[in-house]
Amino acid sequence: MSIAKDKKPISFSFNNTERCQSRCITCNGWKTPASVQEQELTIDEWKKILYNIHNWMGNYQFIISGGEPFLRDDIFEMASYASSLGDTVNVVTNGLALPDKLQQVLDSDFSNITFSLNAVQNPNIHNTSRGRNDAFKRTMDSIQNLNYLNKFSKNHKWKNIFLSTVVMPSNLTEMKPIAEFCKLEGIGVSYQLMDNGDAFSTTVESDSQIYGTNIKTAALNAIEEIIKLKNEGYPICNGYSQLEAFKILIDTPDKIQNIQCMVGENNFAIDPYGNFRICFCMKPVGNLKDNLPQDLWYSKEADEIREEILDCKMNCRLLNCNFK
Repeated sequence: MSIAKDKKPISFSFNNTERCQSRCITCNGWKTPASVQEQELTIDEWKKILYNIHNWMGNYQFIISGGEPFLRDDIFEMASYASSLGDTVNVVTNGLALPDKLQQVLDSDFSNITFSLNAVQNPNIHNTSRGRNDAFKRTMDSIQNLNYLNKFSKNHKWKNIFLSTVVMPSNLTEMKPIAEFCKLEGIGVSYQLMDNGDAFSTTVESDSQIYGTNIKTAALNAIEEIIKLKNEGYPICNGYSQLEAFKILIDTPDKIQNIQCMVGENNFAIDPYGNFRICFCMKPVGNLKDNLPQDLWYSKEADEIREEILDCKMNCRLLNCNFK
């Protein structure tokens, strides 16, 4: 599948590190060997790549993620450089490194700060999903303290603050409390469904004891609750089409393949080592330390990946790659 020469990517995601303090059940990045992590791009290499992309794209918007991106102290320099070019920089964080960096974050050139948080009522749910017992307290402190400073401190650049919540069998009862928390705090939330369709198919007795019904019904009810809250004006960022897609994966996972994956036409992703990927789940197209971004985007190797995407059966097609 070749792409038109005037077609440029619209979604940019840059992972600046795979290092992380969490041991999340939904991510394998933290398992990367230290010998590989030591090969991360330097700040000068990142600046060269950012300049080359800006030179090709003009002003554009991108997300820095990880791993935990704030484990690199030069993340602020990276954001400042991109902003000086005229680009908009957003970041996704677990919040664990931020208690001592709140003023730096407030003074930084990030526009959107998104915190990963999977519960607000039961700290154990979030802690278990993150693989550490202090995750909830540290993340919640970072969210509330940054939000307070953002509202009441003077002489700083306004930050848009969001939560990102993974909808899992363990946290279905947290959907409404999370939305209520966000409404109270004046921040937004985006829900992400765990894209393993089998996760919601079990009907073991323990699920009935927790939810009073089987897990599939409980999950469908949770998504319906999110839709209801969105209709009532709660600050839920997901579009209705994505929420409906969540229901398809839960109820009839085989039908999720009817949703076309558009990452081949839209996505430009860079890993911590400079590799360009159209999709983070597929092999690299090439390395940006040695190639211009447009040369890789329009390359034969990229077209081969696009052909693979057309036949891909993975359920991650319902994530934000295809829904905004």
